[in-house]
Parts: sequence; structure tokens; C-alpha cells
Amino acid sequence: MPIRSLRRVAAAVETWFEAHQRPLPWRRSYDPYYVWVSEVMLQQTRMEVVLRYYQRFLSRFPDVASLAKAADDEVLAVWSGLGYYRRARMLRDGARAVVEWHGGIVPRDVSELTVIPGIGRYTAGAISSIAYGRRTPIVDGNIARIISRLGGIDEPAGSAALTRAAWVEEERLVQACCSPRELNQGLMEIGALVCTPRKPDCAACPLKNYCYAFRHDATEALPGRKIKPAARDLSVALYIVTDRRGRILMRRESGALMNAMMHLPHGDTSLLTGAPLDVTSAQLLGTFRHTITTRRVAFSVYSGELRSTIRDDGEYQWIDPAQLANVPHPSYVDKALVQASL
Repeated sequence: MPIRSLRRVAAAVETWFEAHQRPLPWRRSYDPYYVWVSEVMLQQTRMEVVLRYYQRFLSRFPDVASLAKAADDEVLAVWSGLGYYRRARMLRDGARAVVEWHGGIVPRDVSELTVIPGIGRYTAGAISSIAYGRRTPIVDGNIARIISRLGGIDEPAGSAALTRAAWVEEERLVQACCSPRELNQGLMEIGALVCTPRKPDCAACPLKNYCYAFRHDATEALPGRKIKPAARDLSVALYIVTDRRGRILMRRESGALMNAMMHLPHGDTSLLTGAPLDVTSAQLLGTFRHTITTRRVAFSVYSGELRSTIRDDGEYQWIDPAQLANVPHPSYVDKALVQASL
């Protein structure tokens, strides 16, 4: 059902945000580029992880122009560890489009933002409302959950039905508010800190007086349980192959998962598509577990020796472990090297 008392709800969110907002770095100036980078990083990544990478990324690419000039490997190396690496490439491609089409100035209108590579409806609305103060709605998981509870919308979390309803209600809210910047950030902040998926702190919620779920003791039931894809359990062997100079052998992946990243040689094709390297394993160095999207991987790390010579040909490369921070690689590689004491 539609949310009631729109102006009061919006005012309550804005007042709460002014008093309780976290001192996040992109809130210091609301520079459109900074907001854009933060929103891309926050997609499918927890806030505490993003905060470890955000400033490092901006130190390397302080503006749209510097990011637009960067090569894939430069961007991926700084992004290494954040996961979902396609986001980094699309962000760089988007920066190139902004330089070419808009002279390096991030546009403010959603219609212009959504044609930039990597910017969808949500990110466009976030840049437009948060950086420029425009009355544009945004819906992420936090906002959809709040709207489900406020309006009693009984649809599964993450479902198309809930998403459609949330966009309609958020449009109504953003038209009723005083500050779109504070409304949209306030809703996200309440969703992150108060109206959480489990055990929401309703006593501290500024919206409890307007909330269907609170009145009907249904906060744990709304929204409905999210339908998650089944997780896969994998066991993968990794090989640490070194040359006389102490460099480790790595391979550039060209498949759908973690494309263009540098990986350690794998023992099979269950995780990555590249053909297994012809090595002989000598000693088990250690084991560890790591999650990659919906894959729960048990890695076993072995020392290995090549059966034939490998050249630095772009696919396989010898990498100095001390220079690994400058090489785009997934975070499981770092865990493997710890097992090998490298």
C-alpha cells in the first residue's frame, strides 16, 4: 500500500540524518566524481571494506581525467581486493565517456548519466541527488527494505515486484522532501544502521510512527525472504612456481570470472577456464577457504615445478612478489602467498 504522511516521513528522515550521519569521506565536499566512485565501490561490498580502498583509489586517480587516461592494469591493480572487478573497468570506461562527451564534468541530469557506461538507474539517481541535490529517486536494498516495512509491501527482498514498488514510493518521497541529498542518504543510512534486515532497532527508528511493519509487529517478516542462488562448494589446487630470481609464475585469466586479472596456476578448470598448467606438485604448503561470488572454495597450495619452459608472453608472467601490489590480482592470491611464506 502507498506510504502515508509523505512529508512527515521525509522530514523525519532528513532530521535524523542531520544528527546521525556517519563522517564518510565523500560527504566532505559532495564532489560528483567522489560520489560516483563511492557508489560504484559500495555495490555488493560492505562499507568497512570500501573505506579501506576509497582513499587509495582517489590518491591514484584524483579526478575524472586521470582515471580516463588509465590502462586496465593500472585500475585493476588499485582495485585488487575489492572484488567484482568488472565495476572497475566500467568506471574507467565511464570516465572516458565523461571526458569525451562532457569535457570531464560529470553531468547532473539522469538522462545524460544513464548513457554513460557503467551508470544505471540507481547510480545516476545517486549522483544527481547526492552530488547535485536534484529530485531524483534511488532504490538500493536498504531503501527497498524500508519502503517494504513502511508500506507493508509483502514481496521478497531483491524481487522485481518489490523493486518496482519501491521506485514508485521513493519517487513520491523525493518529491515531498526538502533536501533530496539528505533524504536519499538518510534512507540508506537508516537501512544500514537501524532498519536492518534482522533485528531492526525499531525503538531508535525515526519512522516507527509511520511504519506498517512496526504497528503490525511484522518487521522480521517484511520484506519476504530473499531467494538466493545456490552456493557451490569447490576444491581447487594452486601451485607456487618460482624461478631462480624468486619470482612467482602467474597467468592472466581471459574467462568470464575475474577477467584480465593475474592468477596463480590452477590444478583444474572448476573455477577458471584456462587450461591447467603442466606442473609437478612437490609439497603441500597450506590450505585456506575463500568465497568468490556464489562459490565456496577450499584452496590447497602446493609448491610446484614446470615440466616445460614458460616465456613472458602476456598470458604467463613471472612476477616479483614485492611488486604484486602493482599487478591486478584477486585477493585469494595474497592468502595463498601467506601459506607459502612469500
